[in-house]
Amino acid sequence: MEPHMSAFILLLLNVNGIRTSSLLPGMPNVCAHQELTLVAQMQPCTKAFTRRVKVWRQGCAGQPWCVGYERRMAYYKAYRQVYSQDHRAVYRCCPGWSQRNGEPGCLYPVCSYGACFNGGQCHEGTSRLCRCPAGFEGTSCEYGEHPVLPPFSFSL
Repeated sequence: MEPHMSAFILLLLNVNGIRTSSLLPGMPNVCAHQELTLVAQMQPCTKAFTRRVKVWRQGCAGQPWCVGYERRMAYYKAYRQVYSQDHRAVYRCCPGWSQRNGEPGCLYPVCSYGACFNGGQCHEGTSRLCRCPAGFEGTSCEYGEHPVLPPFSFSL
């Protein structure tokens, strides 16, 4: 990029919370998201304008010199701002995970509605998100012998 050109980035689309710059690919529970940015740059351009200039002419109406005016084209360098869209990968915690205290990766599960099944209790900040009742297991208490089904009513 030329030294006279400056660039800055405006964030247009940022979903799922605040972007954390310390997250890198390969860290636990870190997902790549595409982010749309708008890049503005100052681009040089040449502009033209006409102006009237005073000129001295020879042999005018019996005088050796006289003053006249002519139109002349002049040029100058200006800058205009141009925009382009750019897609880039940013790294954020995967859904259901959070980062605390700048630790490497997203190590803390986040409880949300429907995270635990079959009466399991969600506990944020623990290595195991759901505490399952007796007879159930799995990360969301989804495995067991007799799953608890929501009440069903049928009427005619």
